[in-house]
Amino acid sequence: MARRSMQAVTEEGDDVNVTPLLDIVFIMLIFFIVTSTFIKEPGIDPSRPEAETQEGQKQIAVLVAISDTNEIWIDKEKVELSEVRYKVEELRRETPKGSAVLQADAEARSEMTLDVLQQIKDAGVSDVVISTVEG
Repeated sequence: MARRSMQAVTEEGDDVNVTPLLDIVFIMLIFFIVTSTFIKEPGIDPSRPEAETQEGQKQIAVLVAISDTNEIWIDKEKVELSEVRYKVEELRRETPKGSAVLQADAEARSEMTLDVLQQIKDAGVSDVVISTVEG
């Protein structure tokens, strides 16, 4: 009789409990979602000017692009110059510590680039860089 009860115990004890493993996986998933930073793409890929020196940006919150026809794109949406400040402020609320990157096409008017740059600075972003291609 002692033999039967011993066999029953070992057969029941062979199951592997994966519940703690699933708990850990879900906690890690939540951690990565909460700590990740999502970059809003501008919607176009302008032909950027060349530069001799260039540095990478670590944390980007806002990407603004100016096309060769002087159209302004933020978050895959064409915006007017007067709307740039409000769109940047909106995106800035999502990632307050990030910087802004202005991707101006090489054929875009310099006046338009400066106007957009001023709108971004008026939105409260002090760290603004202009994207270039290493030349």
